[in-house]
Amino acid sequence: MLRILTTMCILMLMSIPAANAMKIKDYHKEVMTGDNGKVECSFCHGDAKRKTIPQASACETCHSTPDDVAELTQRPSDAGHDIEPNPHDSLHYGTDLPCTYCHQEHKESQVYCNQCHEFQYPDMKR
Repeated sequence: MLRILTTMCILMLMSIPAANAMKIKDYHKEVMTGDNGKVECSFCHGDAKRKTIPQASACETCHSTPDDVAELTQRPSDAGHDIEPNPHDSLHYGTDLPCTYCHQEHKESQVYCNQCHEFQYPDMKR
């Protein structure tokens, strides 16, 4: 009986680090994994505490400036109301809305504008 309890305790202790590991989206794992095979939190978070929201400059390292991203996602000039507005060049905020208001690395991303609107962006990586 003691052997069974000991084995169960060891298994439980071994599962704790895995349970506390933060999820990383598959398309970022390749970029954020260091030579040691482990995800480098500092790639986005820098020297800040791990639970600190990354600076915009960390996103810009790979994704370029907000103006460049807005240009990549601009609507066709003849789109009318058939195509959703450019999420990276808001009528309210321009290109000043922080990336992290919509894009979440460790949980499902969300459309910030949908707090008041009902936009659908089917190609948004979640």
